[in-house]
Amino acid sequence: MDLDREVKILPAERNAGLIRRQRSLWSILTAGALVLLLIILAFGFRTRILTGIADYLIINDKLQSAGIIFLLNSEFNTRPFRAAELYEQGLAPMVVIARSENSPVVELGLVPNDTDVSVGVLEKLGVPPEKIIILPFQGGVTSTFDEAAALRKYLETHQVRKIILVTSAFHTRRARWIFDKTLEGLPVTLEMAAVPYADFDQTNWWKNETGLVDLNNEYIKLVFYFFKYR
Repeated sequence: MDLDREVKILPAERNAGLIRRQRSLWSILTAGALVLLLIILAFGFRTRILTGIADYLIINDKLQSAGIIFLLNSEFNTRPFRAAELYEQGLAPMVVIARSENSPVVELGLVPNDTDVSVGVLEKLGVPPEKIIILPFQGGVTSTFDEAAALRKYLETHQVRKIILVTSAFHTRRARWIFDKTLEGLPVTLEMAAVPYADFDQTNWWKNETGLVDLNNEYIKLVFYFFKYR
């Protein structure tokens, strides 16, 4: 009696196992097909996707007249050129920059301070020395947060209501977040002037080594700053 029952049950179990294996195989094939489809779509739209990744980092406002142009240090082959252009367009009567930290080679007199280079570019391009303000900062600024802190101290004693912030294109979103956070509570409006790069832009950054490094660094810093300073 028990033997007959076992004989009847075994085929049913084998059928159930076969069905489970078929379903598992079908699930694996379906998942593989979806992954392959996503890869094909990503490859087909790669330029649009990669451009969108860069576009997210860029804030480039429609600029209006402001009280000052605030120039961020570094990238002196591009940033001060844009600041001088905005000054010549009459968008602000003054260009302000925070004094950068002296590196060891600057202390040895082998190279100039980054801020001095940017100021030299501004003057060469026609910005009068008396229209350039260099903000002091203890030890010199070493980060965007330092620059924002230097600007806040300046604004606490000067009646400025609108600021044009000049920095490199991929840096604009992080800079905007930092300055908004640091200047919170002050009656000021920020406008971002995204400075183009010399050898690449958001449509081809992945074809340029510097573009790859700059974009990756910005996303890493954006995530780091968000969790550290939120």
